[in-house]
Parts: sequence; structure tokens; C-alpha cells
Amino acid sequence: MTEASQDVWVFVEQRNNKPAEVSLELLSKGRKLADQLGSELKAVVIGHEPEALIKESFRFGTDEVLLVDHPDLADYRTMPYGRILSELVVARQPRVVLFGATFIGRDVAPRVASCSRSGLTADCTDLQIGDATYQRKDYQNLLLQIRPAFGGNIIATIITPDVHVQMATVREGVMEMAPLDTPRE
Repeated sequence: MTEASQDVWVFVEQRNNKPAEVSLELLSKGRKLADQLGSELKAVVIGHEPEALIKESFRFGTDEVLLVDHPDLADYRTMPYGRILSELVVARQPRVVLFGATFIGRDVAPRVASCSRSGLTADCTDLQIGDATYQRKDYQNLLLQIRPAFGGNIIATIITPDVHVQMATVREGVMEMAPLDTPRE
């Protein structure tokens, strides 16, 4: 296992080699989070011949694409995608991993979190980087995972201070989709 990093990863969900809009929103938000952490934004692209996905990932702020390309991965399948993502997370230990709160994201994210023993918060409506004190201990640069609770009557901020890798699924349409004026190479 390699040393833990401060990198922010976004799983780029795709159908027919077209990125899900929520993935582009997450790349835009991930860019801001990575800048706050002084780290890199990495897109995780799984599919077959996904050149368009890679191009879009860089257009929305990715520093690097982690690519797994195989004909059998053209369409989402729970077990292969879950295994690939789990192995990547366990081996590289990113700080933050983001998934869309879609059918696919809700299927694969808990599998990855369980395998990597990471924290996971579902259906977030906002994400921030901040410091927190929990049980008289100070934590720096935590992912603040903001989501409705108790039937939407209150907003909860969830932290996972006891694990390095922090994961969240994020609802579609709650983050700004902001392509860069000058895409990264």
C-alpha cells in the first residue's frame, strides 16, 4: 500500500461513453476542494475507448485521469467496477472520493467504502473542506459533508475524522457545473 495522499477523486459515471452531468458537477466542485487541500484532482474513468470522457474530465478541471479501459467495461457492472474502484482506493489512499447519488453511484460507493473501510455519507447537497473538533481532538482539512436530515427539516454536517479516505455521494443538480476557460492538458 502506498502512502496516503490529499488527492480528490471523482468517479466519472458514463453511459455510452457520455459523462453523467453529476460527474461534471463533481469535477467542478472537486477542483475547488483540491485547490483548498493543495492537492490534485483525479478523475476515475472506467469503460471502453473513453476518449470523450477523458477530454471532458480535463475540461472540468482534472489534473490526471486514472483510466481502466477494457471491452467488458463498456457498460456498468457492479462487481467489476466495484472491485476496480476498491483496489484503486486501497492502493492509493486518496483523501476524498466523490460519486453521483445516482443508481450507479449508490450501488458502487458503499461497496468501495466497505472494502476500503472508509467513511461514506449519502445524498450530500454541499461539500466543504474545514477543520473540526470532535471528542476534544482537533482535525484539519476534513471533508464537511452537508445533507438534509430528519425528513429535510434540518441540515446536518457529517464528518468522518477517524479514517483517511472520506467518501460522499452527491445529488445531481446541487453543484455548479463550471468548465475551465483553458482546459488542462
